[in-house]
Amino acid sequence: MTTRANGPLAGLAWLKRGFNSGRHNPRAIFGGATLIMVAALIPGFLQAFAHSVLKPGVGGATLIAALTTVLAVVLLGPLMGGYLRVIDRSERGEPAHAADVLAPFRNAHDAQRLIGFSFIMLLVQLGALSLLFALFGHALENLQDWYVSVAQLLQHATPDKPAQLPPPPEGLGGLFSLGGLFALFVAAVFAVGFGQVALRDRGLGGALADGLAGAARNLLPLLVMAAVAFALMMAAGLVLVLVAGILGLLHPVLAVVVFLPLYMVFVLVLYVVMFGVMYHLWRDIAGEPPATAAGFEA
Repeated sequence: MTTRANGPLAGLAWLKRGFNSGRHNPRAIFGGATLIMVAALIPGFLQAFAHSVLKPGVGGATLIAALTTVLAVVLLGPLMGGYLRVIDRSERGEPAHAADVLAPFRNAHDAQRLIGFSFIMLLVQLGALSLLFALFGHALENLQDWYVSVAQLLQHATPDKPAQLPPPPEGLGGLFSLGGLFALFVAAVFAVGFGQVALRDRGLGGALADGLAGAARNLLPLLVMAAVAFALMMAAGLVLVLVAGILGLLHPVLAVVVFLPLYMVFVLVLYVVMFGVMYHLWRDIAGEPPATAAGFEA
């Protein structure tokens, strides 16, 4: 099975179609996203509960983090596979329901394959992080001291005597730049490879190979998409901060009562868009060829 290269505007098309993901079957799309959003909170709540009850040391905290990470992979792998199938059926005009997100749990072999690929990608992420630490570990070691120094200088600064900030640790720019590229590449590998497992019944090794090849052949549209998505997220974050500030000035209780549901809706929409982008990225790179050329097609 081969992967396809797309033009730079494909990145914008993936974003546009991600925003339009719920238009065909909003009940199934938003309902399924709600199930995944709730499930994604469970490992974090269990980890916080274990910390509050056991009060572990460094070793115990590491073990708890590892166990909750494994739980997250086992729980979310099949759910994400089921959700991609809900999106796929909705895009094709076939009937789909929010509860179909749970369908992979009813087939042990299906769930095992989705969990297996998720674990493979977890190892890939750990490998990428290890490489970053090996290359830029010195910058991370000095980052905390630099941050504390900057905070102290800003605290004592005055309009008449502005703070003379020290330069950031050497290699910090390279760490963030290379880290961002690694994160984008690994996310694209996961999107293509996981789509192959969930939607094309591809073997785990073949799906990983497709993901690596597909991401490597589409670096330019991925960079375009990441740049635009980052700008949109910054704008959305600014709007949320302004809304929270205005509500807080009116009344603290109002800020909680109004802002919390607003924030949850924002996160839900973010889930829908994220998985919609993931689906359409997979479709254009490794799934059925799009009906029209890469661009702003629906």
